[in-house]
Amino acid sequence: MTPLEYEASHSDCRFCGAHVSTDFRRTFGDEQNVAHRCLSCDSRPRVQAGSAAGVSVDYPDPAEQEFRNRGPRVAATDGGVSGGGGR
Repeated sequence: MTPLEYEASHSDCRFCGAHVSTDFRRTFGDEQNVAHRCLSCDSRPRVQAGSAAGVSVDYPDPAEQEFRNRGPRVAATDGGVSGGGGR
């Protein structure tokens, strides 16, 4: 199953299934307040450029470049899988 096939509820990210707040969906989501990407699966610049609304953006996609969105803050929450250089 690819992430795009995930059957999300209206309050979940369509890409990764993470819960997204009503405010996030209203601000960054599409016309129906659905989030296609969120900050759990995408970078802030991409979300702000429209990826959460389902728009294709020119920034590199973390889903295609596995460690693109992985810094020390993320490593602290994922058990250090990213190999980030510290906290």
